Amino acid sequence: MFKELRIFLTAVMFYTRIPVPHFTDYSPENLNKATRYFPLIGLLVGGIGALVFWGTRMILPVKVAVLLTMVAQIMVTGAFHEDAFADFCDGFGGGYTKERILAIMKDSRIGTYGAAGLVMMLITRFSLLSEFEVAFIPVALIVAHTVSRLVPVLLIFSSEYVSDPDKSKSKPVGQKSSKVTLFVALLFGLLPL
Repeated sequence: MFKELRIFLTAVMFYTRIPVPHFTDYSPENLNKATRYFPLIGLLVGGIGALVFWGTRMILPVKVAVLLTMVAQIMVTGAFHEDAFADFCDGFGGGYTKERILAIMKDSRIGTYGAAGLVMMLITRFSLLSEFEVAFIPVALIVAHTVSRLVPVLLIFSSEYVSDPDKSKSKPVGQKSSKVTLFVALLFGLLPL
């Protein structure tokens, strides 16, 4: 049980900015196994967003509460997903070959495509959340963050890595998942539904 707790805390350490106890040492093995807890991390991030929305909605207009919720979730994750989306936009906007796309995506700088994509994604997220029934927004935050983190686990389990794993920034996370990892991820990923 303690080993699973360390694996879960490794996921918290890697995918959020939430402090973890000092006994959570980094290990490539635990990081690879941490993929099973992606959906649980989504549940945590979505839950924090739901709490921020619920608390701010009591005193502020819906759109301001939605904006503050987005800010809180970006702060909790360290803009991890926003950075990845900007890399994706830069890579596919500026690259024409597989090698060039991957090289651009690994570049830590943000380009025009990344900046434009990131702004449009944030505006879209804000606009869509603002259109939900107020009572449904916390539920939508929890479900969306949890289910969306199940998708990478399914992709890791069913797909081959696109480039040489030894040269990847994301190793060992991109390694093939076990059936146990898939089962645990499915359990947590489908729980909010």
